[in-house]
Amino acid sequence: MYYKISPVIIGLLVVAVITIAGFGIAMIVNKNNSKNPNSSEMSNSELAPVLDLSTNTNDENQESVIITAVATTEDQAGIYSITLPDGSSNRTDTATYETKKNGNYTFKAKGNNGQISSLTIEVKNIREASATSPYIPTGFSHVEGEVENGYVIKDEYGNEFVWVPVESGKLTRNTLLDTDYEESTSTASALVNSVAQNYGFYIGRYEASSYESNGEKVASSIANKSPWNNITYTLATEAAIKASSTFGYEGYQTAIMNSYAWDTVLQWLDTQFENYSTNTSYGNYSGNIRNTGMTQTDIKNNICDLAGNLREWTTEIYKPKATNKNSQNALNEVISETITYRVIRGGAANVSRTASSHTGYKENMTDEYWGFRMILYK
Repeated sequence: MYYKISPVIIGLLVVAVITIAGFGIAMIVNKNNSKNPNSSEMSNSELAPVLDLSTNTNDENQESVIITAVATTEDQAGIYSITLPDGSSNRTDTATYETKKNGNYTFKAKGNNGQISSLTIEVKNIREASATSPYIPTGFSHVEGEVENGYVIKDEYGNEFVWVPVESGKLTRNTLLDTDYEESTSTASALVNSVAQNYGFYIGRYEASSYESNGEKVASSIANKSPWNNITYTLATEAAIKASSTFGYEGYQTAIMNSYAWDTVLQWLDTQFENYSTNTSYGNYSGNIRNTGMTQTDIKNNICDLAGNLREWTTEIYKPKATNKNSQNALNEVISETITYRVIRGGAANVSRTASSHTGYKENMTDEYWGFRMILYK
């Protein structure tokens, strides 16, 4: 049976089909626009942060390196946080991280939209502690020599120090088992600990001379100066310790020589210069005190006047014990003293003594031919 459809109904059906089709096309267009990052109506939930990493220096032989991380995003919601290599987070778009070891360091950035990005940077210009890789304190520069023959550093004031390599990380002390001698100063202990970590230390290239700053005298290690003589052990110690703050050696300490430093230096020199520590063919024993570094025969591995010119105070304590009846009276006199006896090393212009010699004197005594020398350590 055939039914005739009204033209009105046909018109309504056509309109309905067109409407449905248009709605479907609009849905597709809107869906595509939501994924278009250039659309003003888009959702930014899929935009991840972008990280940029940089270091404060690419120079070699650094003690530490600072890494700066900067996070950016096209999402108007911005950056939520940066996570550092140690796991700590900072609610910021810029963060810094300091490291003292070479290696790879990974940073993470999180956006407020929840997206996370990560980036890794390699640090490889930090000094690896070893006897053949001397640290250079801030304010110093290497001016001459290599580790095997005297690595010399110099500051802006003219102070010079020589690196003493200690491959084992253990200092030498020849009187360690001798009960007549004792080494208990804090600076000696500090040097032992420093060398255990850094495999070396610096010795003053020259005998100490005086340097005046703001009306106060401190010790210096400068060439062609009159060495600081006629000084007590106590004053010499204070002048040596104060030098590091006066010259601005932040993170580093100066001090007067101790028995560990002295014996370690002699052991090093003896490996290259025959019997340096046990004969008197090197130093100035002329009777006349010379300016620092002016005795050519006593410049070994760029260290000057260790054998002669002036005898030098050290922190080592001399405390003898009686070995026979004849020495008992002398011993009683030493024991009764309230003044500590300190050890003076080496020879002088007026006395031919070897560099390894030990003599104990009251720490408040002075002499025209007595002086001292500094060490510098981290």
